[in-house]
Amino acid sequence: MANTRTHYDNLKVTKDAPASVIRAAYKALCQTFHPDKFQGNNEEAERVMKLVNASYAVLIDPAKRTAHNAWIREQEAKIKQRNEKPPFGETGKAPEHQQQQHTRPPPSSPDNEKDTFQHAHDLHDQGRYAEALPLYRQLAEQGNANAQFKLGVMYELGQYVAQDYTQAFSWYLKAAEQGNSNAQYSCAIKYQSGQGVMQDPTKAAYWYRKAAQAHSDQ
Repeated sequence: MANTRTHYDNLKVTKDAPASVIRAAYKALCQTFHPDKFQGNNEEAERVMKLVNASYAVLIDPAKRTAHNAWIREQEAKIKQRNEKPPFGETGKAPEHQQQQHTRPPPSSPDNEKDTFQHAHDLHDQGRYAEALPLYRQLAEQGNANAQFKLGVMYELGQYVAQDYTQAFSWYLKAAEQGNSNAQYSCAIKYQSGQGVMQDPTKAAYWYRKAAQAHSDQ
């Protein structure tokens, strides 16, 4: 989010990252900024670790994370409100012949797909899994990587579906192959632990590298 740093930024994860990804990111940062390994000075390491520890304490706690997400939405709304300016004079209305051209996008349009995902994400964030599930599934089956990842999360945690690690991994892999960094982390964890897929340290290392590269490119 422009000009506003969040706990997600401090841990270098996205807002929809599951707890397993947050733990993995926290562990990696702790290793990087450990006084015995960090290349810089100790003061810098201590400064970063204070931020990392504070952010981890918020994001690993469901109640604190929900409150932080609400704060982020408030900041985004304020930024959006500041940036919105009426394009057609004081009233902000286009001439009548131009108003007719601004119709709602069809269901298959990218804008509507984004809105549907955001709606599903909000429902999921509120714990309304029964409503979020069919929206995620519809988008996932259409190839939406973010929805595929979230559907994997719901299968992993058993949120309004029977807990199924194999199904979870299947959706994580689909999303990971499309470049979703959270799904890439999850695939790495599954290959490392052998949960839902045959244990494979080589593939785990591959997906850890892909996820790290994706975060560094952001």
